[in-house]
Amino acid sequence: MRVLLVEPQYRRSGMLSEESEIIEDSGELPTKVVASQRNEDTLWYPPLGLMKLARFHKKRGDEVVFVRGCDRKVAMAVDAVEGKGMWDRVYITTLFTFHWDTIVETIRFYKEAVGGTAGKIFVGGIMASMMPDDLFEETGIYPVTGIVNTPGQIGLEGTEVIDSLPPDYSILDRRQYAINDTYYAYTSRGCVNKCGWCGVPRIEPTYQEYIDIKPTIRTLRDEYGDKPKLKLMDNNVLASDQLGKIIDDLVELGYGRGKFTETKPKRNRVVDFNQGLDASFLDDARMSLLAKLNIKPMRIAFDRAIERDVYVKALGIAKEHGVQEFSNYMLYNWRDTPHDLYARLIVNIEMNEKWGKGNNGQAEAEIYSYPMRFAPINDELGTHANRKRDARPMVANSDRNWLKDAVWTPRFVRNIEIMKGAAHGCISPTPTLAWRTIGQTYEEFLANLYMPEELLRNRNKHENRVYKYEPKRKPGTGLIEGFRSFVSKLLKVNDSRFQIFHAAVRGNSSEQVRRAIEICNDKEMKKWLQLYLKK
Repeated sequence: MRVLLVEPQYRRSGMLSEESEIIEDSGELPTKVVASQRNEDTLWYPPLGLMKLARFHKKRGDEVVFVRGCDRKVAMAVDAVEGKGMWDRVYITTLFTFHWDTIVETIRFYKEAVGGTAGKIFVGGIMASMMPDDLFEETGIYPVTGIVNTPGQIGLEGTEVIDSLPPDYSILDRRQYAINDTYYAYTSRGCVNKCGWCGVPRIEPTYQEYIDIKPTIRTLRDEYGDKPKLKLMDNNVLASDQLGKIIDDLVELGYGRGKFTETKPKRNRVVDFNQGLDASFLDDARMSLLAKLNIKPMRIAFDRAIERDVYVKALGIAKEHGVQEFSNYMLYNWRDTPHDLYARLIVNIEMNEKWGKGNNGQAEAEIYSYPMRFAPINDELGTHANRKRDARPMVANSDRNWLKDAVWTPRFVRNIEIMKGAAHGCISPTPTLAWRTIGQTYEEFLANLYMPEELLRNRNKHENRVYKYEPKRKPGTGLIEGFRSFVSKLLKVNDSRFQIFHAAVRGNSSEQVRRAIEICNDKEMKKWLQLYLKK
């Protein structure tokens, strides 16, 4: 058979040569990165499902081609002998539900390319498993849901466990995908938790406590060499009663502390539990097992402020076992509030302050905070909320006290993402810079959430105060301090003047701001509103 594997074009486009340069958008200070030298963290995660299908079909003797997006030249390729379309099967992967429009467009494109034959199109992955009926209604293709374990799920005979096959890395371009230094695998599947914001219970409904990773890694090393990084995509490995066996496998594969690749030069082997470790399961016994590995960074989620004590205890246990670098996921914009997120960020800043006092100024350990905005996975109230990244109900402009009881708005969500951009998507582990990013007080944080992008993106230009550990610069215009003063007064008085301003900016809509300016007779307010339109 001739098999086409398709990843929709929902990520940035363009091909990079080995010598080309890209600009990494880090807020105010872009950094040039040479394509052949940049860190793999700037590249895309590979589509593992398609890579396993590639190996499956190649083992059968099938011809396999991988493509990104709607490639008309590839899609319309004709068999030179038979004079008809050459693809016997087209597999299309899906990622998040908010990629709906792009994925539907891709399915329709390739369905047309095979003459409308629905039986030749196979759609799977995260979104397909979350929204199978919606996709069928929209495209006429019913997806393959969940994990593809057997050939029977894709209409073929055989006994192979497809999900256990080593991914085929040869189909991908290493200039775009993070496969130069990294292998990806699972040592368990599923999760014992049923968190309301998470799609794992539907995609991987059965918790599988143990997957033998050894054959996969040994095969990959034989084919592609000894890569130093192993990203484990397990959703909750600490819940496994087979954790000891999993750790033993990883140690046997050479991922223990102080172990190196068998390459020249040698490189330190690193394990990254990329989906995070559940703090509620992290006790001394489990950490003693994990401590056998070179984990960098150690990712621990902190999704709710009420979990503070459990989270802090987990950090302490890990640090006592020698972990020095932490990366912390913080879900926000689900059922939390801005105050809740601020409280969690403060916990990390204070931990960084505490750990930074030893070793002659060298930090004993450090935490990188990664606020991650919630995206709906369900169709809320029949509004197709799960088809859009930022679909959240707009709070009415009532007599709410926004200083004491703020809730998330599109403007607030947008500004959190801008704050993260100053440190490549995270909040800096350096306390003084972290305080600068989020605000010295909750009132400052709230003012930052209201702030025009012009000020928030260009803080060096507009902030008069110069902070310790900043790169050397001259004091800015002071507009940031002026705006904070303006907003703080509005919040405290909470009268009709605040209501007008809040209604104008809360929706992150230029049109709303323009309408407010047209009818505004308040010179001070109009001055600040005009900054929201500056590009």
